[in-house]
Amino acid sequence: MRGSAVSGGSGRRSILPRLGWALAVCFIMVTGVLVFTTNRLRTELARSQARVAGLTRDLEIERGWAAVIAAPGARAASFSLTPDGAAELRARATYDPGTRRAVLVFENFRTMAGYDYQLWALRGNTPASLGLIRGDDHGRAVLRLEEVGDPATLTAFAISLEPMGGAPTPDAPTGPLVMLAGMGG
Repeated sequence: MRGSAVSGGSGRRSILPRLGWALAVCFIMVTGVLVFTTNRLRTELARSQARVAGLTRDLEIERGWAAVIAAPGARAASFSLTPDGAAELRARATYDPGTRRAVLVFENFRTMAGYDYQLWALRGNTPASLGLIRGDDHGRAVLRLEEVGDPATLTAFAISLEPMGGAPTPDAPTGPLVMLAGMGG
């Protein structure tokens, strides 16, 4: 009987070190999982913070463009078709003389293959190219122009239909004028 009591106590003592090692291994594994998870969450947090910073910048840019439209001295004009313009074309312009910035919105601006619409600023009768208008799949486009020019000389915006890539020179349309928008006042 005494022998069995000694052997039972010795068995418990041999289990304790194994149990300690098992707990240590579990602790190491849990620590590893926590470190991995912490690193993954830090990476996701950094990505999210970068995304928020980018969206904040974008929001400030959009607020700046909204200020052009809401500026007290802003001039707005709808484009009128010329005899060469397609009946479905629609366009409107908002120009802030204080900042010399403009926002132009275009609808139904789809072109035939090999052609582009081109926007012009007219100063008196002198045109200056402001760029190409390329609508999305639905023919919609928005142009945001940082510098349209001196408000004292800007008399109108015009749109021409040009060969692909626009007029060969930035100072004169070669194709027909399809729309005009007077900027008087």
